[in-house]
Amino acid sequence: MRNVIYGLVLSATFCSYSFAQCIDFDTKSESISRFKTKQSLVLDTKTNLTWQRCSLGTTWSADNSCIGEIEYMSLSAAKDMALNITGGWRVPNIDELYSIVELNCSAPSINKEIFPGVTQMSEGAPYWSSSKIEDLPMLVL
Repeated sequence: MRNVIYGLVLSATFCSYSFAQCIDFDTKSESISRFKTKQSLVLDTKTNLTWQRCSLGTTWSADNSCIGEIEYMSLSAAKDMALNITGGWRVPNIDELYSIVELNCSAPSINKEIFPGVTQMSEGAPYWSSSKIEDLPMLVL
């Protein structure tokens, strides 16, 4: 059964990870080769999760990029939106969201070749997780 994630299209705050430049990044690394892209979707063959490559409010374009303005929303609105879209989309949990963090960089980041529409803000990437705070002990001070 194919798990489908509505992660990169649901905007808000995703922890406080910041984007970093990749040092000696090998584009043929395992972390890239595990992703199978098909236009606006990407299958992560390691987790068997399908992700949208563009954030909500943006659309996939023929030049392999996302165009438009990201639509920001509350977690409640994101969950409602996912329920109303056909195809079984949902908000990912924190482990699923973390699974697409690119560890081959000097600090956690998202591979912009796979997810070209990911946005960076001063607090990190603005994406929701369905995990509750009590499920995130390493993030609670």
